[in-house]
Parts: sequence; C-alpha cells; structure tokens
Amino acid sequence: MDAEEFHAAQNDPLLGQTVAGRFHVLARVGVGGMGTVYRAEQAGLDRPVALKVLKKELISDRDTVARFHREAKAMSMLMHPNTVRVFDFGEDDDGHLFLAMELLEGELLTAWSEREGTPPVDEAVEVVREILRSLAEAHSKGIIHRDLKPDNIFLARVEGHTDPVVKVLDFGIAKVFRDEMKIDQLETQAGTVFGTPRYMSPEQAQGKALDHRSDLYSVGVLLYQLLTGRPPFVDDDAVVVMAKHIREAPEAPRKIAADRPIPRRLEKVLMKALGKEPEDRFADADAFEAALAGCLPEVEREAERLASGRTSGFVQTVGSLPRVPLAIGGALVAAALILAGTVVVTSGPDEVAEARDVATLPDDSTDPSPAAASPPAPADEVAEPATTDVELRSEPPGATILEGDDEVGRTPHRFALGADEARQLTLRLEGHEEAEIELTAEAAPARRVELAEARDDRPARPVAARPTRPRSPSRERPDERPAEPGPAGPEGGGDPYERFD
Repeated sequence: MDAEEFHAAQNDPLLGQTVAGRFHVLARVGVGGMGTVYRAEQAGLDRPVALKVLKKELISDRDTVARFHREAKAMSMLMHPNTVRVFDFGEDDDGHLFLAMELLEGELLTAWSEREGTPPVDEAVEVVREILRSLAEAHSKGIIHRDLKPDNIFLARVEGHTDPVVKVLDFGIAKVFRDEMKIDQLETQAGTVFGTPRYMSPEQAQGKALDHRSDLYSVGVLLYQLLTGRPPFVDDDAVVVMAKHIREAPEAPRKIAADRPIPRRLEKVLMKALGKEPEDRFADADAFEAALAGCLPEVEREAERLASGRTSGFVQTVGSLPRVPLAIGGALVAAALILAGTVVVTSGPDEVAEARDVATLPDDSTDPSPAAASPPAPADEVAEPATTDVELRSEPPGATILEGDDEVGRTPHRFALGADEARQLTLRLEGHEEAEIELTAEAAPARRVELAEARDDRPARPVAARPTRPRSPSRERPDERPAEPGPAGPEGGGDPYERFD
C-alpha cells in the first residue's frame, strides 16, 4: 500500500473497537467502493472473521443499504465448502452495517495467474468444476452470482487439505429469482446492467432478465481464459466487449492455444457453455460439471501424446495450480470481498442435462485447430506425415472391418492416422448387429466397440468375403496384419475394462 493508504489504515477509528458488541476489530486489510474489510475476532467463540463494514456516507442511500442487506441474506444461505461462509450480519447501535465471514488465507485466482501463468489444462478444468459445485448449491437456493470473474475466485489454504480449495466470493450483487421474488425494482430496472463486461453473458450485456444459465456462460468465459490465457473478447472499450458477447462467436480455443492439450471434446463442452442463447447452454451447473469430468481422460491422453512428441509442433505446458504452494504473505479473502471493479452500465432497450449433452454438438464439423506444421524436410528427403497409432478392438473380437465396400482387416487391427484424418468404418460379425464408427487419432491408443447381439426377429447380415483394401505406403506398417479372432484380454487384444470412447 502507498503512504496515504498506510496512514489511513493506522488511523482508522474502528481499530481496537467492538462492532455490534461481539466483533473486536484487529486490523484493516482492504478497502473498496462499498466498504472496508477488517480482521476481527468474534467474542465468546474466539473465532477469527473477516468483518466487512459499509461506508457510513452510503448508509443514507436507500438503494445501497437494501443492496447490502440482500448481499448478506443471500450469502448466509450458502453452506457449500467451495463458497465463502457468512457467519453473521446486521446493524449495530452506532449505525454500522456489517457482514462477518470466514477468514481465509491464500490468494485470488487473478494473483496466482499473474505469477504462475496459464495452469495445466487438467487443473484448469478441476478449478472450474469446483466453481460449478458452489454454483449448483447457490442456484438450487434461487441465487445467481452475476459477477463471476478471476477476482471473485479465491484459492484458499484450508487445514486438512494438501491442495488449495477454490472459494467463490462475493455474491454481493446476487439476485433471488424465485417466482415470488422475481421482480426487484432496485436491480432489474430496464436498461441497467450489473457485472464485469469481459465475463458477461449476452443477456446480461443487454440488460435482460437473468437466470442461472447466465452464470454458466460466465464460468465458460473463465474456463476459456484458463485454457488459452485470455478471455474470448478483449477491448479497451467495455461497450465493444459487451457487443462482442452479444453478436460474435469466440475463436476456437484449440486454434489459439495449439500447444496446449485441449481435446476436441473439451472444446465442444466449452463452446456449448458459451452459447449465445441460454437454452443453447447446459441446463444446470451439475450437467456442466459432469461434462467437464468426462473430458479429463481425453485431456490426459492428449497431454501424453504432446509430451511424447507424436504430434508435431506441440510443446508441453509446465506448471501446476493445486500443487504450487500458495504465497500467504498475509493475503486475506477480505480484500476480494469488496465490490470494487463492479461495472454499472446503462444500455438500450428443466430438463436435467447429462454429460451426454455434448453429443448433441455436431461431430462432423471441421477441426478449428489445424495441425501445427512440421519443419520442412530437406530437398533430398521425403517428409513422412505425422501419424498416431490407434488400435481398433471389438467385443467380441474378430469382426470384419469395412471402409465403404472394401475390407481392411479384422479386429483387433491397428491404424496409423494423421492428426486431422477421420476414417468412416463399419464392423460386422456373424450373429451381431452391424456398427458404424468414425475413427480418429484422438482415440489413441485404442478404440473399443461393443457389438450387440443380433435380435431373434431379424437375421444377422452375412459377411461377404471382400478383397483386402490396398494400403498406401504411408499407412503400411511391417508389424500390422489382421489378428486372428481370440478371447478378450491381454492375449486376445481386447480389454473388457478399457473405457469405451
């Protein structure tokens, strides 16, 4: 802090005083637009708390006081371990409006990112999953946050936890949207927008009525930033940023961060969360969180592939979010609990989704992230295309593999696939239903398909003998030959416990 701030902190009249007869003020740790946050101790419980006290010059403002009471009431309803806890709130005899919260040590996600850079993809996903768990409880109680951003995400040191615990802060401009409380003239007047432009949903930027899906969009923006190193829309003019949220599609993350292990499935989940219309997004925070959990195995495979150098032009990202010790340095959650940075801009005029919601996204879309170019080969050499080995397995094994009308082998069978190559294949086996699949390099190291038994009321389609399809020299492998049918397991080439992609 500068000299003026230091002097003010040393001469604060509340230092050493007791607020509401039970909170002894020990030190001032942060000042914001609405009030000051102190380190205090609750009498009788000897419990350290972060005590937020509203500025006295604002108390005469009816809207601000009402907003403060709404903040306190909303936050006191939230008990999830990923949400900062509110212990008490009210007004004392001296006219101090206060909010007593758990005192946390650690740092904001903003500070961590500035120091460490972009976190590894899997850890970025885990941070966002914790945020969504907090929101799931808040949304179930009729509360939306409306100002999710890195400054409102805290990485807390919590006793008994080796890794930092994500805490969602400042539901201070949250709005209760249950039917009986839906209209709130203080916060939903037409043309009024609350929030931070870089993280606003399109409907929030337009001053429309909000529901919990607005928060999911903001979480999508946070995830985009954690994956790529920047928000989807950046401009010095807040109005321009808001207009982009309303009209423009964000650039594909796999294109921006081509050196990061962002699998296609994770990109689809992210882009679904960033849908322009609320109905285009996930139905709720639980569905979004489940979809992200389903991406983690593919993130791990992608990271392994990049680390092995099998995908040309990619480099491994180093660093760790949960595993990096947090710098305490007296940093307290209090500084993040103040409503500084909130923007007020005026402008013009349930079904439950599961992780399989992602499957509704088009699978035949072109990959927005072209493979990074390999260094040019010398003029007297022929560069071999970068390929990834994928073994196609079936249960039971021994299925005929067809590509169009050409037979290419029997399962288990290995394919060498380019980064952007997709092969449309058909599996046929006597007594079983035919299966059609698309095989890509992302299925590495193996793709397993279960073949359903043919129904009694429909005879199985006979497998006609077909000539083996000629292989191009770039796809030929000396050890690649049709495997004889055999039992599943290490010797038969099929692992019954392997994940079915």
